[in-house]
Amino acid sequence: MINKRASTLIMAFFLAGAAYGISQEVVRPPQTQGTLIGRMEWATKETDRRGFRDGWWTGYSIRKLMGEHSSIGSFDHRSRSEATLQEILSGLRAEFPAHSRDESVKQTARRELDHLEKEGRPEKKVWKEVAILIQYGKTSKVKPVRVDMSNLDLHFDLKGLPLFWLEEATDEESLDWLKRTYRQIESEDIKEHILAAVGIHQNSGLVIPILASVLESRESDELRKNAAFWLGQQNDRKAFDILMQTAKKDRSREVKEGAVFAISQIELEEAVDGLIGLARTADDEEVRHQAIFWLGQKASNKATVALKNMAYEGGDTKIQEQAVFALSQLPGNEGVDELIKVAKTHPSAEVRKKAIFWLGETGDPRALEVLVEIIKGK
Repeated sequence: MINKRASTLIMAFFLAGAAYGISQEVVRPPQTQGTLIGRMEWATKETDRRGFRDGWWTGYSIRKLMGEHSSIGSFDHRSRSEATLQEILSGLRAEFPAHSRDESVKQTARRELDHLEKEGRPEKKVWKEVAILIQYGKTSKVKPVRVDMSNLDLHFDLKGLPLFWLEEATDEESLDWLKRTYRQIESEDIKEHILAAVGIHQNSGLVIPILASVLESRESDELRKNAAFWLGQQNDRKAFDILMQTAKKDRSREVKEGAVFAISQIELEEAVDGLIGLARTADDEEVRHQAIFWLGQKASNKATVALKNMAYEGGDTKIQEQAVFALSQLPGNEGVDELIKVAKTHPSAEVRKKAIFWLGETGDPRALEVLVEIIKGK
């Protein structure tokens, strides 16, 4: 008996074009009312009953609010001939009719016009299903050999191995399983993928404590830097506070610098203030440089004013030169007017030279006029 949702999906495939079966083996639990952990245990036992000896995948989905044109996973134009995860799960593959060259050009032009029209505006957010996919090898039924993520509308290479599909899981269920599995794994590569899987969950209240515990642990600097990165993706004040403390006091310079970058990714006003504070007062000089650099990537009046002041204040020429470079990196050439001022008025000849150089790199018409004036000695 086909339920309403499945029949609608099948009809959509037929309307889109010819449909044909997919040979990929997909195994589902007899019921989905149990917990994710329970369904995982069922899948492990079922591998013995079915005699899967060469490995298999276990997968489930979570719901995430994402940009309507954004994806998690990889897209390769060469994989267009391959089935997407959604097609694999439905058991049907849609074959769309080929477009003429003229029609393809028109479609490309429409996409580009749509992109230009929306440029600079926040992307509309929509709910999407993201698969968490776990591969098990020949020798292990408990410890995965790979953990990955992908939107259902993307191709994912299952290597011909059977897939146990455990349907949708709540963030709480999923994060509980990922946290348990992280503790069992020795491989840093797999641990990095688990941290990424943790970081994409919607519920930051559940995500932040897990990532913070890794950041504060005795794990390698690389893993702790990864935890800092995913904290920066949470866009949360608590995550920001943790990262600020890390940037100031962590035992590792590498992790400190990772925390600065993570702060730059947070879309809160506090993030700009945090970078300004680190640029001015951090004990570690490299952390100050990193904070100045990432300030230069922020489209913010506050960032522009702070960098202008840093180009003049104090006697540290290296910091002043770094601020000049950051001014040249501001989005939309917002720092050009301040660079012109530095090039003309800064008391340090070295800093003026840097300002002139970076003015030339901007390609802005205002910069060209000033450079001509300077060359002529006006």
